[in-house]
Amino acid sequence: MNRLPIRRATLGVISLVALTACGGDADESPQTVALQFAAKVGDEPFACATTFEGLGTTKSTANPLDFRMYVHDVRLVRADGAEVPLALEQDERWQRDNIAFLDFEDGTATCTTGSPEMRTEIVGDVAPGEYVGVAFDVGLPPELNHLDAATAPAPLNIPGMWWSWKGGYKFVRLELRTTANPTYFFHLGSTSCEGTVKDGFSCAASNHAKIRLDGFDPTSKTIVFDVASFYAGSDLDLQIDPMADSISGCMSFSGDPECPPVFEALGMPFEGQASGSGKQTAFRVE
Repeated sequence: MNRLPIRRATLGVISLVALTACGGDADESPQTVALQFAAKVGDEPFACATTFEGLGTTKSTANPLDFRMYVHDVRLVRADGAEVPLALEQDERWQRDNIAFLDFEDGTATCTTGSPEMRTEIVGDVAPGEYVGVAFDVGLPPELNHLDAATAPAPLNIPGMWWSWKGGYKFVRLELRTTANPTYFFHLGSTSCEGTVKDGFSCAASNHAKIRLDGFDPTSKTIVFDVASFYAGSDLDLQIDPMADSISGCMSFSGDPECPPVFEALGMPFEGQASGSGKQTAFRVE
């Protein structure tokens, strides 16, 4: 998948400071890169008007309802394994500080989110050089996770991406309508949080997915989230027991029986217990 070549630009003091701190040469102009992301279901593009078949352990039929996520601390990886931070463009809409928001749904058909605009790239400055990989964290830094979404600056003010003062934000909101469930949820966020607005919050389970992908060239490759791979170990048609599990899907809380396979797909332990190889299977490079 071909993309536009890296263009040279300067995004300001924040970029130069970050690059110098990482060992970049302040005499060289930083490269501005636009990292391309895509959501797919297997080999098909994730699209609100498309019905997808054969998902999960029951080969369920599914229609998209929503898919949005936050990422932070994006780094490009050199051949020697060194990770070089990407100093994000401060557009104050999709990106701020070291966080970026991605939106894979367009508000049409079954995606009745009221959010027609999509965002599938992350733009920033990086030190000149050759890069062979990319790394990033899915989620928000703890110091930004407990703001008030009603008054927070963009992109931390997006409706539907905030849980509560204690819970903070939904790092990922992925929802499908499946054969047997009108809504099958995946909401990733920090859980078992305690504290107050005055004193701050701490969470026993931060639930950050740390992603690192090899074989990534920022000038020509795309970072793909594969919904089919993500749900490969999940029963999307499971009928819940309301006494033990009140919502279809995974809401990240302790004891939720539908969380282990999707946490495993993101390479994260659930309730402190790792399963499988510990390697994520949801993201890939194309």
